[in-house]
Amino acid sequence: MIDSELMCMQHILGEHRELHALVGTIKRTRPEYEGSIRHKNNLIGLARDGFIELKSLKKRHDELAKHFENHNSPIKELPPLKYLPKKVREARVDREKAVKDLIDRPKSCRPEGGCRDKILG
Repeated sequence: MIDSELMCMQHILGEHRELHALVGTIKRTRPEYEGSIRHKNNLIGLARDGFIELKSLKKRHDELAKHFENHNSPIKELPPLKYLPKKVREARVDREKAVKDLIDRPKSCRPEGGCRDKILG
């Protein structure tokens, strides 16, 4: 994962929201949920492409939350991962891909180019 100090606030906010959405998606992989297969397949794709690292989700959330003055949406604990394949449970974020994405998309930063400027120094 990218050091959050190298990210602009826009990307910190976006990743924070995505982490909360991931928790909801994980909860919906339980078989009793309608559409559980769709949610599981979504996580399989994200893991395959190097976008998620569930083992670090809570730690990453807490790291990002330190950037907010008023944060009151903690992730107390992750839902059970037992309904997910091992390759999803053990997936890791592709750091090189994530860094390249931030450098190559300067217009998505606030201020524009903020992440690129911090990463490239």
